Amino acid sequence: MNINRLTLRLLVVSTLLLTAASLANAQATRTWVSGVGDDFNPCSRTAPCSTFAGTISKTAINGEIDVLDPAGYGGVTITKSITIDGTGTFASILASGGTGVTINLSSLLVDDPNKIVRLRGLSLNGAGISGTVGTRTGLRGITVSTSNTSQPKVIIEDVVIDGFVNEGVRFVADGGEMIIKNSSIRNNGTAGVRVDSNGANRVYLTIDNTHMDINVQEGLRLEDNVFATVTNSHASNNGLNGFVVTPATIPSELNLYHSTAANNKQVGVFSITAGAGTSTIRISNSEITNNLVNGLQSNGGGLICSNTRNSITTPTQASNCAFTDQ
Repeated sequence: MNINRLTLRLLVVSTLLLTAASLANAQATRTWVSGVGDDFNPCSRTAPCSTFAGTISKTAINGEIDVLDPAGYGGVTITKSITIDGTGTFASILASGGTGVTINLSSLLVDDPNKIVRLRGLSLNGAGISGTVGTRTGLRGITVSTSNTSQPKVIIEDVVIDGFVNEGVRFVADGGEMIIKNSSIRNNGTAGVRVDSNGANRVYLTIDNTHMDINVQEGLRLEDNVFATVTNSHASNNGLNGFVVTPATIPSELNLYHSTAANNKQVGVFSITAGAGTSTIRISNSEITNNLVNGLQSNGGGLICSNTRNSITTPTQASNCAFTDQ
């Protein structure tokens, strides 16, 4: 009898210890990072981690990583629905040798039905560090990877992206959605924002109150199978063009309202059709001014439609289709 009681007590103790260990290793719905944290910590409010990469593995699907104080928190690859929020803390990512944020969500992750990533209140910098100071060395600010199979939803709010070799934001997945609000994407080596569907599914893009300026090539570049609406935004002072729609095989369209394309070194608003990839741009209540080659330009049968409520300075082509207000 005593042996049985001892055995029972040992089983109870073992169960309690295993339960405690399991709880200690469980992912939290909210985790924290700090410039004085440590990635060996549990990433709690009182014992924060030090990098986004170290924290994400301890954060549950659809959970949130919050930033406690100003610091650089390193690049991160995101493979599940999550929020990273640095609002009010000068949270930054210095990605001097790679990509700041890589988003690669798999459709095989069955316990993640939302497939949504939210980035808020962050500063991403691609500037070189010791030995390369003053140059761009980071590859991209935010990449939605070509290997995405989940048609992800990406929300970018109150984010600054500056100084990358390639695009500030590159979305190239087989369909999905992206919203960019209240952000500045500038001084990047190719386009500020470049969006493309690499499959049959459409990408839906919404941009509001965002500057895509002083990039080496374009402010906004849309390629295959993208339907975009841009409001209250700027694509100005870019080395080539402001807003460009240039699909190769699948039609794309851009609706541009209450926005500005100014001081670009070639074209303010450029619609290019090549083969089956027809391009349509609709402009309303926008300012297209002081672009060096043309304010509006269409190539290969690309359409630029205006409702005549725009301010467009010369030199410019005329819009080649019209629409009326309803």
